[in-house]
Amino acid sequence: TTNFMQIHHQKRAVGQSNGVQAATVLIAFCIFSGAQVQAQTLPTPAEPSLPYVVRPSDNLSKFGREILTTPRAWNEVAKFNQLKDPNVIFPGQTLNIPLRSLKSKPASGKVISTEGDVTLQGVAMQPGAALADGAKIKTGANSSAVIELGDGSRVKILPGSLAEIVTNRDYAMRDASKSGSTNWFSGLMRLSEGALEALASKTAKRAKEFQVETPTSLVGVRGTEFRVAFDDPLGKAARTEVIEGLVRADNPAQASGANLPKGTGAVVNPLEKEVKVVVLLPAPDLAGITSEILKPQGNWPMPTLTGASAYSVQVASDEQFDKIVRSLKVAGNASADLSSLPNGNWFARVRGIDAVGLEGFNSVKLIIVKDGEWRVVHARPSVLEGKTVLSWMGQQAGGQPMAESSYSAILASDAALTQSVVTVRGVDGKPSLVLGDLKPGVYHLRLQNAAGLRSETYRFELSGNWAQTEFDKTSALQAIK
Repeated sequence: TTNFMQIHHQKRAVGQSNGVQAATVLIAFCIFSGAQVQAQTLPTPAEPSLPYVVRPSDNLSKFGREILTTPRAWNEVAKFNQLKDPNVIFPGQTLNIPLRSLKSKPASGKVISTEGDVTLQGVAMQPGAALADGAKIKTGANSSAVIELGDGSRVKILPGSLAEIVTNRDYAMRDASKSGSTNWFSGLMRLSEGALEALASKTAKRAKEFQVETPTSLVGVRGTEFRVAFDDPLGKAARTEVIEGLVRADNPAQASGANLPKGTGAVVNPLEKEVKVVVLLPAPDLAGITSEILKPQGNWPMPTLTGASAYSVQVASDEQFDKIVRSLKVAGNASADLSSLPNGNWFARVRGIDAVGLEGFNSVKLIIVKDGEWRVVHARPSVLEGKTVLSWMGQQAGGQPMAESSYSAILASDAALTQSVVTVRGVDGKPSLVLGDLKPGVYHLRLQNAAGLRSETYRFELSGNWAQTEFDKTSALQAIK
């Protein structure tokens, strides 16, 4: 006759590491289900474990050899389960095995994409590279990376960040209803500086929730889209914003905490009692904001959003924002400086930043970066030694004077500058060009400086008396819109 006994799982607190001073603050975030919980004294955390159902063919020797890190670990398992007789196990008996006692193997982490200056262990990181425990990833100022962990969770590491894969492992446990075993995933990343965005897989079996650790916080989630940042090293405050799912934020030093549901966030300060839940700002309206960014200024005005004291602006070459090349914080009354972006099409996303520093929901816009067309002011054609000479003053798209430069011009009889085209080049580095022996008629002109910046296209007309009784004209150029 087979004997069965029920073993109840006793929760045990995880001890703190040796040498940690009493003043050290740990701010923990964990997933809760059901109703929201108000601020309260922290419960004693349970040590993560997995259930194992004993089979008729199992014995202590085999169990310790195949399941545990070492046969000696059985003593800890017996204590964890409060077995009356540590030398006896029964078929059908359920044992809760602490993860620290279970065998595990590295999960298949890999690099999905990189953009710009991204290093892995100090060496340039390449897409497709495998990622092991202890892998340190650093992104430069205008660089980013996307990695995938063994459970399918994806993490975007934003510009100017340093992140480490602490744990990316699978624990194999035999299923009582199957002949094989099932892998249970455990993942932990450490963010030392900067920010990251994570989309935790909703389908994986987890030995414990996917976690992101900063010097003063721990964020644990299941099937959640969230952001974590540690960009206040002096104040030691960490922030998180929840886009999907539910996060629990606790401050052990202050014995307080709060739930963060979808669309909320919190800045957890180890010196403040309250963990205040704040509703994230809505996505700003970019419909009225220009999609053209003209260089050399490259200024992009920010929208108006009630409650926003500043804005976060990120620019990527792809709509998924896997390849982020710029990450800026812009004051509410200022413009984003995108002058360093190469010409072309880019995706930009903007979110408002509230008074406590939390970033709201994204709004995305396709933008076009191109050279701005500068304007000609105070133009004056004149005749010198029988040749038509054009002199002018130039004004940049933002209103600033053009710097001294050599110029060239395309001169044609049509507005499209395709008929009877003549290219004229200056040599003295001043805003004047000899256009040649021009006859009376209508002409079209576009100027370009030595840096390749083009002016607007202009129309001008020389009368039948030009170079005979008429030798100069003022403000003769008319811009063609």
